[in-house]
Amino acid sequence: MGISRFNSHFNDPKYVLNRDGKTITIQTAKQDLVLKIIKKYHENVYGKHMKGYYVEFGNDTYKFAYLTKRDKKSNLSKSQKKKSQSIAYSQMPDHIIDTQNSAKPITDDSLIGNFDFSTIIDYRRTDGNLAINQDGTYQMTLTQHSAQKLSDKTDSKVVMTTLVESGQVQSLYGKMYLTPQNLLTIDYYYHGQNQDRLLPKSVNLKVNSKATGNQISQAKLRIEEDSNQLYLYSSDYTVRVQDGQKNTKANLLTKSNNTQTDLKDAIKQTKAYYDSYKGNPISSNADLMQLVGAISDNHHQKVANIGVNFGELYGTNIQPSDYQGVSVSGSKQPLMQYLFLVSPSAYSENGPTVKTTKGKFLIYGSLDNKLFLLKQPDKDSTTVTWTLVKNFSLTVPKLKFSLN
Repeated sequence: MGISRFNSHFNDPKYVLNRDGKTITIQTAKQDLVLKIIKKYHENVYGKHMKGYYVEFGNDTYKFAYLTKRDKKSNLSKSQKKKSQSIAYSQMPDHIIDTQNSAKPITDDSLIGNFDFSTIIDYRRTDGNLAINQDGTYQMTLTQHSAQKLSDKTDSKVVMTTLVESGQVQSLYGKMYLTPQNLLTIDYYYHGQNQDRLLPKSVNLKVNSKATGNQISQAKLRIEEDSNQLYLYSSDYTVRVQDGQKNTKANLLTKSNNTQTDLKDAIKQTKAYYDSYKGNPISSNADLMQLVGAISDNHHQKVANIGVNFGELYGTNIQPSDYQGVSVSGSKQPLMQYLFLVSPSAYSENGPTVKTTKGKFLIYGSLDNKLFLLKQPDKDSTTVTWTLVKNFSLTVPKLKFSLN
């Protein structure tokens, strides 16, 4: 969880795997912490071998694991070399591999065109579009939403990542494979996200080439025709069966008129969009919440010195007139321009939360590009006052560009 938790004796708490094998209960001091198990997890993190589970707590997914082994220094230094490095935006297009170089034209016309598909990758509902060109190249754009249970009936609206992959279509073993050469990953801030106006967090480019080696790590992608339907196979993908789909072991590709943004243009458009966003970041309650959530992500989920929890309850369906502040002198304070509420990371008797009909929340407002926190001087009174959040700037976080 990234948080130190203890039992009532201030020792490390015990944890128990429940009989159903689907939940872990950690016996912490205030109340038991219950984590829902999603699937097993193992990873080598810069020479540290981790083993455990992907778990769900609140609306977020975490890695719950322990250290099983450390690599020797020689192996550790090799793994550290794979870490992404920062790059100037203007230099990123120079590193894109030309997919047309040595590509072989496709003779089967049924493979050429744009295709939509829907799948699940690492528990993220994913919308995809695959463009296969006559010259033997392809581009695939994936929009991934936040992780959720496979049994959930409704897709999450939170957008985590846009992936743009390009490469060549190759005939191997009598089948058609998609061989990636470029993979662009655009990550978005998702805590308190405004889905109508996403805020990009980072742009990363990975390439497969003789000079760099294979940086793109994913299962093989292949295309097959079955019963006059076209299918996409990948062991990384969990199939979402569509209406009329005959083969339920692969992802159905449906002919589409949708067009994609070229990979190079995706970089340019993301930068241009970010620059425009930065010039006018707040024009609604949802914008304010997203910006504060993004800033808190870069400061250990804190706003100034107060912890916030966007994994619990939050919202923007409130009006400035709902919270008229009163100054120490008794006069009315100016109404906020925009405001939102969010759960605190921890509750305390004398904390800055305000009681509402839905529970106790931190309520933030903005006025003249400054952030304010609503406080209740007396807990048994409805009087509230707005206080300036010191040492906190409503500045859009820098968009990071990197190469892997």
